Amino acid sequence: MKHYMTLSPALKLTLILTAALPASLSAQSTTLSQVVAQNTYVSSGQPTTSFNGFGGMEIAVPTTAQPRTEETLIQFNTAALQSDFNADYGAGNWAVTAVTLTLFSNFATAGQQPGNSSFNQIAAGNFELDWLSDNNWSASAITWNTLPTVLPGTGNNTLDSLGDFNYLASGTSPNTWTLGLDPNLVSEIGSGGLVSIFGQPTAGSTVGYLFNTLNNNPAVLNITVAEVPEPTTTALVVSGLAGLAAVRRRINQK
Repeated sequence: MKHYMTLSPALKLTLILTAALPASLSAQSTTLSQVVAQNTYVSSGQPTTSFNGFGGMEIAVPTTAQPRTEETLIQFNTAALQSDFNADYGAGNWAVTAVTLTLFSNFATAGQQPGNSSFNQIAAGNFELDWLSDNNWSASAITWNTLPTVLPGTGNNTLDSLGDFNYLASGTSPNTWTLGLDPNLVSEIGSGGLVSIFGQPTAGSTVGYLFNTLNNNPAVLNITVAEVPEPTTTALVVSGLAGLAAVRRRINQK
């Protein structure tokens, strides 16, 4: 014999809201972008030179013709983004769900030699981007010789990997790289703090990746956040699910 149960209007409403809320909440997201605040690169070929005034930065490995390693430092100030997200959702009512980095380049084809001889020839290869704990470096002062003062091994400085990437050097620009949601990166964005990113070649790479500085089409950090359900909303969802479970148990017992 089949058994039927009539749901009360209140329970029906709760179940309807429970089913509708997740889809509604998941649609509430926003992506905002922030232009880089300061940037530079360092070169083992010119270990005491500051390249802050250059129009480009590079991540590159040594070659026979150009025997030097080049690494990049980029910093963003996320205070304005945090303020905008708080205005949209309320403080504490949003969470970071995605972070990407967009880099532009005037030289993006393998085999090209940038006009300035301080840059290595463009070449495909792998590189990594890391979250850097030290935000006190200065683009106008840091050089290859002083870079170790902000890297691990000095004080409490740390690097957290944000991912390994493959640069195709196929002429495409800009390139957008999806960064890993490292807890320290997410925390700095959530607090509206400074975010420093260190770019370096991976082991065994052939990369020669040149991209622009603040002088022309600068780097952009793109941050996507989603709304976090308020406690009352969460309680309603939990209550609805509990009610549904109770109904199912009653039906199964008959």
